[in-house]
Amino acid sequence: MQYEFVWITTKDDLDLYGMMTPEKNKRVLINIHGTASNFYEEDFIDNFAKELPKIGVSLLTVNNRGAYVMESYQNSGAAVEKFEDCIIDIDEWIEFALKKGFKEIILSGHSLGTEKVVYYMENGKYADKVVGIVLLAPADSYGSHRLHGGKLNIETKKRVDLLLKESERLIKEGKGDTLLTRYAYGSHTGIMPKTAESFINFLGPKSKLIEGLPFVTGKLDNYSKIRCPILVIIGDGNEYTGISIKDTLKLMQKENKLTEEVTSFIKKI
Repeated sequence: MQYEFVWITTKDDLDLYGMMTPEKNKRVLINIHGTASNFYEEDFIDNFAKELPKIGVSLLTVNNRGAYVMESYQNSGAAVEKFEDCIIDIDEWIEFALKKGFKEIILSGHSLGTEKVVYYMENGKYADKVVGIVLLAPADSYGSHRLHGGKLNIETKKRVDLLLKESERLIKEGKGDTLLTRYAYGSHTGIMPKTAESFINFLGPKSKLIEGLPFVTGKLDNYSKIRCPILVIIGDGNEYTGISIKDTLKLMQKENKLTEEVTSFIKKI
């Protein structure tokens, strides 16, 4: 499969990279990866590249500032990112696509990327250019650090509470860029470090992450406001939804009637 290698420099001077299929169509699907991932790693990317052009849609799969755990040459990576800064990245990738001549955007996200997409639709500069949403393995990253399958995740909650206190102390001491333990972040088990500032930003009481897909609250305010077709795809294991998969899908369909099955979604966009 052929791709064009592309990149942008954000307004706060981060270099972000991506790949784009060579076909120039009216519509392009921009894919936003999940926690510590990147524009090329997920298995479905190659399937997107093969199948989307068949229905007249190009693919632009991109890095955001949460790519990898940490990038040594610039202050980026999942260990240091602030959730709300996803707006900067998505704004600039959509602007890049528009300058390339694309007229309509399908915005796709995987895992944490689904939360960034929903948050963007409420806060992003180019949300009106988005004609369809694809949510792959939607996550409630905040809620799943406290609940699993709708039940209190006791060990994870203990770890989070202790690390929030440690983060608060470090920030007060002017050490907010200090990396916490290797296993600080991750809802089922800890999977990666975060700085004190990033940990508070994601899991503290003022987190903007809860404006993405807060399934555990039973209310999806920003999701309910989306006014274009939404395709939701979620597997049957290793969910990061905080509640059961069945309850997650019920809630999403209840909160937004534009939530669609695959065939209806393709027809409507």
